[in-house]
Amino acid sequence: MKKTCLIILISMMTAHLTHAQNQLVPMFVGTYTSEGGSRGIYSYLFDQVTGNSDLISEVETPSPSFLARTDKFLVAVNESGDGNQSISSFNLADETLTFENKVSTKGGAPCHVLLGDNGRYAVVSNYSGGSLALYSIDENGHISEMDDYREFKGSSVDPKRQTKSHIHSAFMGPDKSIYVSDLGADMIYVFDVVKDGTKYQFKEKELITVTKGGGPRHIAFHPKGKTMYSLQELTGDIVVFNKEKNGWKQSQIINMITAEFEGQHGAADLKISPDGKFLYSTNRADANTVSVFAIKKDGSLELKQLVSALGTGPRNLNLTPNGKFVLVANQVTDQIVVFARDAKTGLLTDHGRRIVLSKPVCIIF
Repeated sequence: MKKTCLIILISMMTAHLTHAQNQLVPMFVGTYTSEGGSRGIYSYLFDQVTGNSDLISEVETPSPSFLARTDKFLVAVNESGDGNQSISSFNLADETLTFENKVSTKGGAPCHVLLGDNGRYAVVSNYSGGSLALYSIDENGHISEMDDYREFKGSSVDPKRQTKSHIHSAFMGPDKSIYVSDLGADMIYVFDVVKDGTKYQFKEKELITVTKGGGPRHIAFHPKGKTMYSLQELTGDIVVFNKEKNGWKQSQIINMITAEFEGQHGAADLKISPDGKFLYSTNRADANTVSVFAIKKDGSLELKQLVSALGTGPRNLNLTPNGKFVLVANQVTDQIVVFARDAKTGLLTDHGRRIVLSKPVCIIF
């Protein structure tokens, strides 16, 4: 009897400890730095039950506008166009960042970084440079010199934004290929990343075109792997593709805003809920909104809610790991807004919490 009670007590203590650990999760925020403003990357502990957050540390690094991480290290692009553009690596010990090393991205204005092969390589998208850079990374997060580099020469119909290639992001697909969005050319390039001796190399696989003038920026894949969503920065459209034997076939184009909207779009980011039932996206410029879409069984989208971002310049957004909250980084008004999310309906409400921070642009957990 005593042994049984002891086992039950240990089980209860273990369950309580697991719950406490799951309740508080590390969160990292990248910013645009400035004199008198933010200094770099900010680390928080976010409470997935209450929506509260506590600042743990900050590390100084110039304009870390996009972040990616493993359990052991974090990488950030330092978005600059003055010759100082780079990718930086930081060790993660007890969720505290310690600088490891930095290397040049060669192309100007690096705006996105992807980690692949369990963190053994990084792919950097250079926006103004119109290029893609590939690096090997060791198990401690040390970045080696560049393994491969691709520069793109494209253009499209927008006379201001599409006079040349602008590589905006590279996302990992369900097939383990990387999908590269060229805002300037209205193209999505698909590459395999293969090991050639001791180095990684890009291997061309597929070319996907989107509607002219759309300006593809970010991509999200449905958890089932059969549907791809391409966010168009210039038009505020989301283009839906379904996977077929011969590649990806466009099946829908839906706008993030209602038909009554008049103004300029600045679509920025999109994420899918953990259950695969809802898609969330942000729109800047004259909109400053968050859109909520229901995802139907065939992968198509239906607009369910359009809410104010409660700030200006909603850049990146992210869902907490448990899906209870959606956080939106309002770059221009210097704060992250915490929205509560109804798991059944997908709808958002203002949770009332704000994280005040100069020019937040990227949120990861």
